Amino acid sequence: MTEKSKMRWYLAIAFLAGAAVMAMVLLAVWRPQVEPVKPQGETQLEAEPSEDVQEVTKEEVAGTTELATEDAPNTTDYAAIFPSWNPDSASLKELVAFVNAVIDEKNPEYLAPADRIAVFDMDGTILCEKAPVYIDYCMTMYRVLDDPTFSATAEERDAMQQTRDHAYAYGETFHPEGITKDDLVASAFTGMTPEEFRAYVVNFADNNEVVGFESMTYGQSFYQPMIEVIRYLKANGFDVWMVSACEREVVRALVERFDIPFDHVIATDVPYVASGKGDKAADEYNMGQEEQILLGAPLDEVECGKSGKAAAIAREIGKRPVLAFGNSSGDYSMLNYAEGNPYHTGMGFFVVCDDTEREYGSEAKAAEYYSVVEKEGWTAFSMANDWSTIYGEGVKKTELPGASEELPDAA
Repeated sequence: MTEKSKMRWYLAIAFLAGAAVMAMVLLAVWRPQVEPVKPQGETQLEAEPSEDVQEVTKEEVAGTTELATEDAPNTTDYAAIFPSWNPDSASLKELVAFVNAVIDEKNPEYLAPADRIAVFDMDGTILCEKAPVYIDYCMTMYRVLDDPTFSATAEERDAMQQTRDHAYAYGETFHPEGITKDDLVASAFTGMTPEEFRAYVVNFADNNEVVGFESMTYGQSFYQPMIEVIRYLKANGFDVWMVSACEREVVRALVERFDIPFDHVIATDVPYVASGKGDKAADEYNMGQEEQILLGAPLDEVECGKSGKAAAIAREIGKRPVLAFGNSSGDYSMLNYAEGNPYHTGMGFFVVCDDTEREYGSEAKAAEYYSVVEKEGWTAFSMANDWSTIYGEGVKKTELPGASEELPDAA
């Protein structure tokens, strides 16, 4: 056999070997989809989807940045999570759609838990403020006029009696001449430790019936729908803060029951002093180990309201919130601070007290607030229309004790 013939044989053998290898590879990769033969008399059942499997919305598949206002079926159990809300509340669905986008890692609106900051006002946003006035006013009236352990001066009693008469007749705060509520707070509670003061707040709240309501203490006068919102946000990794114009220790004492820690309360500061400092300046006195921190006299500081709330958030949190909840002009700045967040979509929610049957709402004031909500682009929570209950079963609105009495001009 010539060399050329040998070469042809080698090439032919190599070609055949390569073809055999290729055929084996193809057979290994390709498998015909053979329908298995069912035994006669046996019925094949369709697999039922598990109830635990949630449907994926078109928005999630598409990765859109639009926040859906309608939830996908079975994604949120409204009846279980929000039992105090009307199930058809469009405003609540806006909030849920926002949260669903923020917690979805595949969504462009996703936020890491550290940046999921939500801020809440207290009075009128999560707590009754028409009982008949702010809770710190009610507690100070009780301390000066009804607490047998405190001896108030005649001037203090007269000022607080004027305040109570006005509150019971009109459901409004009143500022008597010559002495302010801050002055009264200073004289009524100065010398208590923060722990003693918080204990006093809790004792007052849990053992005194709300004026103007039946079967409800001040400690029970939280809006159930808003407490459900707080729990829902915390369950979804949000960092919840209170931002209030009320005194800080009062807020701390009241919201601790909802697992909001002391260091997550931003509010009007009460002054603290070392027990042995006397008249010395704080930076000129060093306290000893046996001393305590006590409540001192009020300072001439701007309280935590209006633009002061946004400033306090920047100072104490250091990040802009993505959710803010308020109910009055004192909260406008805080809501705008969230809505104007340049780093992430933010939303402001405004609680409107428009319920005149279950609460002491005002139609005129509600109309004013709805106008502001529309102008600013916030979302309104209507007490009358969005909430199936405000305080829970058994609680009834009565009337203010002095509502039928004509009071002299307080001015």
